[in-house]
Amino acid sequence: MNKNIARAIFTSICLLGLAYVSDAESATRKMYDSELCYTCDTGNALSFAKKYEPEITCYEHGGSVDHNDSQRCYSNPKDVLIINANTNQKWLYKLSHSNQGGWRHELTNNLQAVAQTVPHDASNLADELIKYYDAWDRATTKVSQEYNSSSMQSTLAISTNTILQQMLSENNCENEAFTRVAKLAFDGRTKTTLQERTEKALIEEYGSLGAAFETTRMTQFGYTVGVGNVGFSGQAEYVPKRRMIDLKFHDAINGNHRVVYNLDFSKGIRMDLNKDMTKFGGVSVRSLHQNPASRNKVSNCMLETLNIYREASVKSSGTSGGGIDLPPAVMESRVKSFVHGHSMTLGARYFLQ
Repeated sequence: MNKNIARAIFTSICLLGLAYVSDAESATRKMYDSELCYTCDTGNALSFAKKYEPEITCYEHGGSVDHNDSQRCYSNPKDVLIINANTNQKWLYKLSHSNQGGWRHELTNNLQAVAQTVPHDASNLADELIKYYDAWDRATTKVSQEYNSSSMQSTLAISTNTILQQMLSENNCENEAFTRVAKLAFDGRTKTTLQERTEKALIEEYGSLGAAFETTRMTQFGYTVGVGNVGFSGQAEYVPKRRMIDLKFHDAINGNHRVVYNLDFSKGIRMDLNKDMTKFGGVSVRSLHQNPASRNKVSNCMLETLNIYREASVKSSGTSGGGIDLPPAVMESRVKSFVHGHSMTLGARYFLQ
């Protein structure tokens, strides 16, 4: 078979395959790549859109010709919707590469963008997305302010109904701010209460969480949402100090603390501790997890409190010598038998999970 004919047949097969994928997607839901932005305008919207250049797939043909000469690259056109969250302006572009079958750099250097009219259903979904993120901003700000108040933080005082917590009382650790910090960061019930309050605040600001989207996956930086025959997959332009639960604790003894939760909305709310932004005495949780904390960096009360929630190295100051492991789920009977005859101090390292 003539080499040129073979290449033409191969190219047709590739394009038909790409068209088939595109048709299958459009048959279910028209998806747009998109960005929810706060600094975009008519002058720079196209620059935002070009970040979502269509994916290029290249194929190599064997033979004695130069490797680069044998490369053939293709892409599918892509609809990109840019949404200004402040003004509700929307810009839709169809991005494509004009010279299908060329080298990769030939396609990349010839990216075309044609302005389109925003369909009504896509415009409505964009408006709902703006509304949701605005409510998210207000809700997380509200909850953060509530939990940053001294009155709310005082309710996080640790109880003394277990032997481990009684050990804290012997050293007056329950009077230190860090006991409240650790409870908020690691105690399951306390985290659940915070999560429920956040969900309630979002409902107060937005309404029913299940009414807006049939497909929902939203983080502070990105989203996949869909309703009816239209859907978006994209990112939200970063806006500092929004969409996270951000709690600060003053601690004159151990250094100030910070507890930060990232939020993820799908079917309900998921909260994950931000290990980089959460800091105990100025040291991030990730750093403490990766590097054993020495006693000259962390006070005894911080170590003792962390021992309630996370595995720690524990040593006895009694006459028996040696050390014991005290995991989070240690049996109380074992602890009781130990503390009856010994005072306890924590060793020089612990690990946060």
